[in-house]
Amino acid sequence: MATQVKSLSDLKQKIYDGAHDFYIQLNYGLRSSKYMDYSPVTKKFYVTNEIDDTEQELTEQQLMDRTYTNIGYAMQHGALYAY
Repeated sequence: MATQVKSLSDLKQKIYDGAHDFYIQLNYGLRSSKYMDYSPVTKKFYVTNEIDDTEQELTEQQLMDRTYTNIGYAMQHGALYAY
């Protein structure tokens, strides 16, 4: 069952708890799937965008910046889910 990700701390907690498969709910029922991990040592998120198999290494600030990714924007608008 999918659960909504509500904040950066919620995202980190879900990753710590073992969730790594996430998705952004898009229009018309489409999804943008992501595999995410987080390192407290480097304080970076490691993201694999499953739609095109690209990888990103993002700081918290970059994760919330739409010029890098839509993950933060989706989280702020209730469209990021863990499953």
